[in-house]
Amino acid sequence: MTDTFQNFNEDLSLTSQIDCENSARSILAKLRPDWKSSEITFEYFSVGITNKIFSAGFGGEHVIFRVFGHNTNKVIDRENEVTAWRQLAEHGFAAPLYGKFNNGLICGFLEGKSLKIEEMRDSRFHVNIAKRIAQLHTSVPTDGKTLVFEKMYQFLKQLDKNFEKPEQQEFFTKNFPTDLEAEVKKLEQMIVKLKEPVAFCHNDLLVHNIVFNGEKKTIEFIDYEYAFPNYALYDIANHFCEYAGVEGTPDYSKCLTKDEKWLFVNDYLRFGGQKHCDVRIAAMFKNLPLFEAAAHLFWAIWALVQTQNSTIDFDYLTYAHARYQQYEKRLQKYVDGLHH
Repeated sequence: MTDTFQNFNEDLSLTSQIDCENSARSILAKLRPDWKSSEITFEYFSVGITNKIFSAGFGGEHVIFRVFGHNTNKVIDRENEVTAWRQLAEHGFAAPLYGKFNNGLICGFLEGKSLKIEEMRDSRFHVNIAKRIAQLHTSVPTDGKTLVFEKMYQFLKQLDKNFEKPEQQEFFTKNFPTDLEAEVKKLEQMIVKLKEPVAFCHNDLLVHNIVFNGEKKTIEFIDYEYAFPNYALYDIANHFCEYAGVEGTPDYSKCLTKDEKWLFVNDYLRFGGQKHCDVRIAAMFKNLPLFEAAAHLFWAIWALVQTQNSTIDFDYLTYAHARYQQYEKRLQKYVDGLHH
């Protein structure tokens, strides 16, 4: 069985399950010629809010199909995704990537189940999550330059200030500043001067992207669509924001307490090979709200672009507003902390 990367001239349907599975079988006839087409089984996992994800199985083997949502190329650099994924697989942080089709990717299957939000909030998982983030940050090389602000500016170029629906326009005008680019620039100036370390980051460690293998008692990360070099503290801060959940309106009262965050950061430093240092932890804690603010602004702008482009049934505009409100709150917390 060869695992060389292959390209397939196929489009998988997002709307018709029959058409989608027929196209998948056509791909598998070339990718896994020993699989008997009539005995291939399909299981759907679509929990991402931008993609359709399912597995195809035969015998004891499975492969995963990730079908990109319409217009997601406006918020996801698909070439970067493939490059990053292959680099991560090489270092043992991602399932092998077998190939791509016109609107998606085919990869290996990681044993385990995505965590549920109640499980992620269970402190017993925090040590393993902190450990895996530390391993990622210390294993995959980068050139030391972050791309996070560049990505935000790219999102803004995709955003049309004029919304199609009048009620969306009214909501946007009422709840967002006229110059979002100025907010990004302000944040960039504040963050750059802190000189926080840069690492290869996942950048989207929400509950669905964290897989727990019950047999091995290990944590793995999936979905590297937004993986790129970034401030290590951003990756941690972004993860902390995700304890609010993604279904419906996020509940930020469910985020980790200060003590829980302190333990998490301490574990992260320990597993990253850094000796316990109260000065370093204190510095990270002082800067943490600013990086939480950056994560909230990133996803707020992302969701605004999705409002105008996505065909997935999800209220991106309300989600963008929830994230923008948290951006303002976390930024204010950071500024207040400077005065104490």
